[in-house]
Amino acid sequence: MNREFLNIKFFVLMLLVGVFSIYDVRGQAVDDSIRHRPTVGVVLCGGGAKGFSHIRILKAIDEAGVPVDCIGGTSIGAIIGALYAVGYDPDEMEKIVRAQNWDEIMYDKVPKTLLPVENKMYDRHYLATFPISDGKIKVKPSLVDGVCVNQLMSRLMLPACGVDDFNDLPVQFFCVATDVEHARQYEMTRGNLARSVRASMSIPFLFKPVTIDDRVLIDGGMVNNFPVRNMQERGVDIIIGIDLEDDVIPASQIDNSLGLLEGMMQLASLDESNYARTNCDIYIKPNLHGRTMMSFNDFDSIFYFGEEAAQLFYPKLKSLADSLYAIEPYEIKRPHVKQIEKINVVDIDVQDMEENHKTGIKREFGKKFPMEMSLDYIQDVIVKLHASGYYEDLWYETEETQDGVLLKIHGKECDDKSLAFCIHYDNNYGIGTLVNFNVKNLWKSMNRTTLNLDANIAENPYVRLSLNRRYGRYFRYGADVSVVSLNIKNYNDSKILNSYNIQSNSLNIYSQIVPSLTQQIRIGAVVDYVRMFDNIETTHRTLDIEKDYSFYSYLYLHYFYGNEDAPNFARRGWRISLLGKCLFFEGKNENGTLSNVGSQMVYTFQENIEKSFKIGSKNSLKLGVQSGMKVGEASVPRFYQYLVGGQSRMKYFNNIISFTGLNFVDKIVDYVAFGKMAWQWNFYKIFYTTVNCDFGYMNSDYDLWFDSGSFVMGCGLSFGADTVVGPVIVSLMGSNQNSSLIGFINVGYWF
Repeated sequence: MNREFLNIKFFVLMLLVGVFSIYDVRGQAVDDSIRHRPTVGVVLCGGGAKGFSHIRILKAIDEAGVPVDCIGGTSIGAIIGALYAVGYDPDEMEKIVRAQNWDEIMYDKVPKTLLPVENKMYDRHYLATFPISDGKIKVKPSLVDGVCVNQLMSRLMLPACGVDDFNDLPVQFFCVATDVEHARQYEMTRGNLARSVRASMSIPFLFKPVTIDDRVLIDGGMVNNFPVRNMQERGVDIIIGIDLEDDVIPASQIDNSLGLLEGMMQLASLDESNYARTNCDIYIKPNLHGRTMMSFNDFDSIFYFGEEAAQLFYPKLKSLADSLYAIEPYEIKRPHVKQIEKINVVDIDVQDMEENHKTGIKREFGKKFPMEMSLDYIQDVIVKLHASGYYEDLWYETEETQDGVLLKIHGKECDDKSLAFCIHYDNNYGIGTLVNFNVKNLWKSMNRTTLNLDANIAENPYVRLSLNRRYGRYFRYGADVSVVSLNIKNYNDSKILNSYNIQSNSLNIYSQIVPSLTQQIRIGAVVDYVRMFDNIETTHRTLDIEKDYSFYSYLYLHYFYGNEDAPNFARRGWRISLLGKCLFFEGKNENGTLSNVGSQMVYTFQENIEKSFKIGSKNSLKLGVQSGMKVGEASVPRFYQYLVGGQSRMKYFNNIISFTGLNFVDKIVDYVAFGKMAWQWNFYKIFYTTVNCDFGYMNSDYDLWFDSGSFVMGCGLSFGADTVVGPVIVSLMGSNQNSSLIGFINVGYWF
């Protein structure tokens, strides 16, 4: 069927309308079967963020008074179509679009406030994680799991709770996905609406596929991005089609994997799209001026482009509405749905998981039911469960009961074993590649036991084996065994005085209380077999360094609190670390015999308090204080003193303290106290600049701690960017301790 025939079809329809109108004026009776109004269907093309333009066009359809009997679509067309079918007005849809953090949703960026406290402490990120199943290392099917998209779809489609047949919605609805196994489209007209829409928009390689009816489904745009034929097969008389595909995708837009994927999807469904374009009665194609499927933060301009197309076609839509009304008067009755904010939950039903996991998940929501829950709370709990690393593909639905709502949680357990890696480089530690082997549930119980092995292949290598077991909701205990090698240099005005290698072999046994996602209190005992070796053999040593290994034992108490909203560019929140140690044993290894050298008890205390403030939309200010001191007459071994200087956020030992304008490690002292300030400006997208200033006192003599000669002040200017491999930072710094400027480069996340 070509475009000319469609124009003739539309003209004949208008002519019949005119004839019916004349008959009405003359008062002649017309048979009801002849006067039955033709049905109208709207088809929404897929196109990622470009689909926001659908909303303004749907608004024009409503304002023109066109009755929509059925709506269908693919991908973003399925989402917008489902919202319309449920009863959301276009204005409400716009509010929904504006309210989302699209970067978090599209890339599963879990808010830092919902991360486990250990993640907040170490800010570790992996470049790639490979699940291990049946003894084989596998590649994940997608870049992100899609848990944030899952929550958004579950929330928005909640007003359709209990609707199994999409024909029972206020407006009949269907959507299209791709059946990967059979390499064909799969039209969905019943089932869970949120899950069906989620399947239709599962962009391959970006989002995890969805399994429905034993079919593995991905984005319908791979086979049918513009399902006009499906609408025809439903017997709809008049089809309004909204097309988002570009005639040609410029080479400049195919400069990344997602741009290439968009081109491949358009090519894959080209035949079906061409058929759709020539079989619409009203064909609308907004000019989107080069916007791509990932332009989610450019919604204002996309709304505007949709408005332009709506105004252009409004006379035709109005003419259609008047003609249909002349055939048979009608009244559009569509509910005006708003987002649901709270539900009364009578119980939690966890689907498709082992009993111990069901109990653990249910416990995260609370202990007393019925309970009124906000959807924000439900979403936070699910995202928190996902962030724990134990669960994937989590989503929820509700079932109405006599007393309230049964909340059903769907998902599955992650593979117990995984292999991950990340890379890092900075001036202080050099280049390193971290390989991580993790077993999440070693003994398959509700009190999960985690085994974690880190191997850092680097200029400064380390190996760390950790075993951690939960006991109840808040209590944990475990042990760490580590072997660390670190080279440090002692400076005087940027000239190397000494070069040392610290070799530490330690066993750390601890117990801890984790009362919330923001706090951790840990008490432990450490046995350390350590030495500090002088790399530069000189006849006149400035320090008394022992070449042989020594045994040290100490007890410690550590409190951590962190609720910053980002690891690198925090705009608000606190970060507090308080650490106390009691060194109570020192022994020398002499020809294989351990002898007690009779060291006295010595205590060290260390604190770091930082507060971030948001200043407008692009700036933040961080203020902080940091200090460390020893208490007791006995001397502190050199490698347990405070190693001050450098800019790296990697801390092989907890007595390493960063200080702007000093080399790594410029100072080795017993007493340090300083204030710090950092102002950050996010001047363009992922790029930012930072001004740092640290100032305070440090010395190894308590009586001279706050002497004017102990005052150190350093300032620095940094330029950075948040990239796929982590922060890339270039800094230039100076201080009153160095006559020349110091450079610093960081590439990647810290570990």
